[in-house]
Amino acid sequence: MEPVPCQPVLRGLVMKLPFALLCAFSLLAIVSSPALSQDSYLDALLSKADRMALADDRNWLVLLHYVKTSSGGYRSKIDDPVFFLAADGRTNGKAELAATLRSMFVAGQKDGQHAACRFPARLAWLSEKLDLEASRLPEFSCSERDKSLGQVEAKSAVLVFPVGHINSPASMFGHTLIRIDGSSRSNLISYAANYSADTTDTNGFVYAWKGMTGGYKGFYSIMPYYLKVKEYNDLEHRDMWEYQLSLSQSEVGKMLNHIWELQKVHSSYYFLDENCSYNLLFLIEAAKPELRLTEQTGVFVLPTQTVQIVMNSGIVQDVHYRPSQGTKIRKIVSLLEPGGQASAYRIALAKSRPEAVRSEPITDRQRRLVLDLAAEYLQLRYARKEMAKEDYNRQYLQILGERSRLGTPAEDAYTIEEPSRPETGHGTTMAGLGGGVRRGEGFVELELRPEFHGLLDPDHGYLRGAQIKFFDAALRYRVESEQIQLKTLHILDILSIAPRDLFFKPISWKVNTGFDTEALRNGKDYLIYRLNTGGGLSWISPFGGLVYAFGELDLNAGDKIPAGVTIGPGFSLGELEQLTDWWKMHLYARGRWYRLGDDRYTLKASLAQNFRVTRNHSVNLEYSEEFVNRHPIAEGSLSWNYYF
Repeated sequence: MEPVPCQPVLRGLVMKLPFALLCAFSLLAIVSSPALSQDSYLDALLSKADRMALADDRNWLVLLHYVKTSSGGYRSKIDDPVFFLAADGRTNGKAELAATLRSMFVAGQKDGQHAACRFPARLAWLSEKLDLEASRLPEFSCSERDKSLGQVEAKSAVLVFPVGHINSPASMFGHTLIRIDGSSRSNLISYAANYSADTTDTNGFVYAWKGMTGGYKGFYSIMPYYLKVKEYNDLEHRDMWEYQLSLSQSEVGKMLNHIWELQKVHSSYYFLDENCSYNLLFLIEAAKPELRLTEQTGVFVLPTQTVQIVMNSGIVQDVHYRPSQGTKIRKIVSLLEPGGQASAYRIALAKSRPEAVRSEPITDRQRRLVLDLAAEYLQLRYARKEMAKEDYNRQYLQILGERSRLGTPAEDAYTIEEPSRPETGHGTTMAGLGGGVRRGEGFVELELRPEFHGLLDPDHGYLRGAQIKFFDAALRYRVESEQIQLKTLHILDILSIAPRDLFFKPISWKVNTGFDTEALRNGKDYLIYRLNTGGGLSWISPFGGLVYAFGELDLNAGDKIPAGVTIGPGFSLGELEQLTDWWKMHLYARGRWYRLGDDRYTLKASLAQNFRVTRNHSVNLEYSEEFVNRHPIAEGSLSWNYYF
């Protein structure tokens, strides 16, 4: 074979070299162009998310707090526009997902301002679903987020239920929060995730009205757990129940990331549904979306109901009871005679020195009780900021010094018996069916109370002496006259019977508004509108129940009242006793006088009893005698109550 002449070949290569170099440089420019590369990568991610329908994924719905609307779409429970990156993100999950992805690729932002700093839970989930390469994201720093979340050291989570605070209208339902534990043995240095209304109102009627109508903004927050223990256990005397959740460390990390996303973001707070307990369910779902906890709630959502929902989900592995300092004090008080209680009180107020117990004619066990009670009450006074730190330290050391001379008590000396758990109480909705006789005429009555707990209802799992009822309605059919009448429609009915003693001196109070059918000055029954409010005092009875005395004002309005509206003073006296585990009694008397706009007085005495059959079934038996301007009215009734 003859050799190919080299000169024509070299000439061809030389002629093609500029074109080859041009192609190479063009290809290099394409490869090295970050903007075009990132845009292509982002477009690919958006297309993949669309194909996978990630906007409908349960996890994404949870992270955005989306719930289904009546039209079949979704709407977020978060009101704050700061929480959304798309203009219509509150109702358009697909647009919000696309906006979130795009925001992750925005470069050149200052420390803490990148979307990844604001939405770590969203980024983590999108990275997992789309196999997002972290190296393709622009550089960013999140110093504040990393420092804050690093301090929490999330390893496990606990659902915490502080029971209701009987003297606070904002807390009578109870509350829920989530404690996030680290590796420390002491959970007091853990952190707590909380959702609460931003309010300072203490008037029960104002709080209830604004709470029911969304008049408050609710905020998520995270804070040291010991602050909540101090607030609930020490200052408000609220026992706490702690439900250990069986979540893995990575799941708790997801929850923590989502809590960070929600800080300083507000949503409308509704007392009966979108409240502290309902909104905390989203945090648990952020860790485990498949639980679908928020989908199991009803029209009304209360803390005890959410505890029950979480219990039913199967993720509670242990329950712990933490008695409040008030409960501890009352326990020691119950073991002492009045003289010993007075001695402890004087020591705690520095009116007597601890050494004074030596000369008292009591046993060493009683002396220990006196000093222990003085120490507990002194701690409570300091927590309430009733004394300076220097005075507290001096008095506390003096008490401990005297106490150390008497040795330690038996291990079970101050054992506080665990009460019934909140989730074991009756259902918060009640339907009652019964009948009776009024003025000799028979009647049949149907009652429906959407929420929550009546004074005569069984106290298992509830706060003794507290009544909170909303939209309690009763229809009565009068047999002889064949008439149906609205017996009651109480929009709001709150009663707080808080017992007083030497150490605690709360004021009991009540507020009630709605419609009642009752006898007016001619002795006949008419429908009127009522607003009743008052306050008074309560004590522990000799039998362990509650006795109370109230002064009150009663406003009535109706077309059968001479002036259309009347107002008068009144009183109510009562005794509430838990006679056995299943038998409860309420004996009360009340009187009211109307002179402004009417000429009427009423006196009524009643004995009501409740017999607990099962957790969600009870029987009420009641008899009353009433005089309205000397018209006697006797009524007796028997009803069956079903709670659900």
